[in-house]
Amino acid sequence: MLNSLGIVTNCWKEQLDQGASLESLLDQAVQYGLVAIELRQTALGPFESEEGYWPDLKRLRTLAEQYPQLRFNYAMSLAFLSGEIPLASQFLDQARDAAVAVSGESVPHLRLVDLKTSSDQIAPCEDNTVQELVGLVEAMDQVGGMLSLENARQPWDDLFRIVQRTREQLGDLGEKLKICFDPANFGLSPEAGDPLQALSQMEVGELSMVHLKQVQDTVVLTELMAGEVDWQVHLGQLQQRGYQGPFLFEMAAGPDCWQRLETAQRFMQQQLADS
Repeated sequence: MLNSLGIVTNCWKEQLDQGASLESLLDQAVQYGLVAIELRQTALGPFESEEGYWPDLKRLRTLAEQYPQLRFNYAMSLAFLSGEIPLASQFLDQARDAAVAVSGESVPHLRLVDLKTSSDQIAPCEDNTVQELVGLVEAMDQVGGMLSLENARQPWDDLFRIVQRTREQLGDLGEKLKICFDPANFGLSPEAGDPLQALSQMEVGELSMVHLKQVQDTVVLTELMAGEVDWQVHLGQLQQRGYQGPFLFEMAAGPDCWQRLETAQRFMQQQLADS
């Protein structure tokens, strides 16, 4: 099942800030057998502007062409649960174009995560949020792409309800809206819910990817190891239900990223074997 491993570039934030080139990091990713790369806004080095982190579409397209063996998507933070979609329309246009630029022969994929919205802000905006997400999925569909939303610190029930309502509004296009499932993010807030219960509510076809990391006392760790997320159980559930999509490492940035990646790969293989 772990045949489609990848990484989110924010894992390399420390190396990028110290002057490592994104190309050199991608070269090493290929050597480690990774096949999926999530290009995370704020962790792209010179492939985005220093002010505002606007993606450099031309350079990103060239980068993706240099690595045809890798599957890229573009990801960004946006308070989509509390009305920020209309305010960020110009940047979202660029994000959509970035997803297209790096897609190669794959489906263009834009992934959003809401790190700002508090739980009490969700309900007053919910009807508008659904309509705004409908428009965003339709915009991605116009370029042959899809949108996925990552669970964060907000209550899972709120996010999942909004996703379901949006899919209902979209009709046949509803399959173009997926969820990036991150079990560790449930540990960022006690109100987020139970990741295994959330997993049980979804069909595997609703998942765009699974993020791999560990959390302890609301802090994302630099290493992937035993902790609050029981990865043995999660992998067992995903395997039992036939999930074949990508798994992307997203440990907190820090030194010795490749040594930690090796350890993380061994840990996940052992967890799968024991599940």
